[in-house]
Amino acid sequence: MERKKIVVVGSSNIDMVARVHHLPKPGETVGNARFLQAFGGKGANQAVAAARLGGTVDFVTSLGNDMFADALTEHFTKNCIGVSHIHRSTENPTGTALIFVADNAENCIAVSPGANAELTPDYLEKFKETFDDAAIVVMQAEIPYETICRVAEYAHRKGVKVLFNPAPACHIDDSLFKIIDILVVNETEAEYVSGLNLMEYGIPLLAQNLLNKGVKAVVMTLGVQGAYLATPDECGLVPSYKVTAVDTTGAGDTFCGALAVGSAEGDLNINHLRFACAAAALSVTQEGAQPSIPLRDEVLAFMENH
Repeated sequence: MERKKIVVVGSSNIDMVARVHHLPKPGETVGNARFLQAFGGKGANQAVAAARLGGTVDFVTSLGNDMFADALTEHFTKNCIGVSHIHRSTENPTGTALIFVADNAENCIAVSPGANAELTPDYLEKFKETFDDAAIVVMQAEIPYETICRVAEYAHRKGVKVLFNPAPACHIDDSLFKIIDILVVNETEAEYVSGLNLMEYGIPLLAQNLLNKGVKAVVMTLGVQGAYLATPDECGLVPSYKVTAVDTTGAGDTFCGALAVGSAEGDLNINHLRFACAAAALSVTQEGAQPSIPLRDEVLAFMENH
């Protein structure tokens, strides 16, 4: 049986977004903000992105003891995401992210994990069967690190590809490096997990350093410059698509979701990065992390016209 299902294990948040003229400095109050509330969390963002972009998705997450949990579950269901492995906390609220977005589309974010912290390694026992027909598991760093390691180890033993996006940036043990099939990092994360200065070493050498640690493929997102792919057999830069950015929140998650779809359908290659770059480019033209995620047909049409 050909396996194409994507299992996303990660966080879910409620995003409280304030649109401001500029990001506040320490001690500064910025007035005349415009408020937006939306669904977010890196895990949820990537799950929704993968589903909208054509993937069959099962989402493993932890929600709180509040009204947001029901709203999120309904939202996931409407996006054709499997919700049978969602944990419901009796002690903690759903995770919350406080986000400032400036007129130039830059943002800063503070996250309160809430129920996301309850997605512990022991919970893996309750969703092991979802890997039976999975092609790839996708994780980020807004859940306990021990859970990431346990899930990666189990998926690797089952022959399921592991895509890890260490965001927020986190330390990666040597043992975890060796079972990551696709490591997706931005410039800051690349420096953190490699311990190298990007300006000093440059993109190719830094990516090679990560490959030397045992990762099978490194994908480095470079903002307006595009994305860089490095594998033992292939390397290259995919230029970004030129758009007018409104809000960059969730663009990296949209990229990861798109990359997961391509990787579930076959071996990772440059064309998958082009698709992911196009999806991310479209996402920054709209407000909000999940509201801005495009559909597969929209991305394909965008690529044809650019």
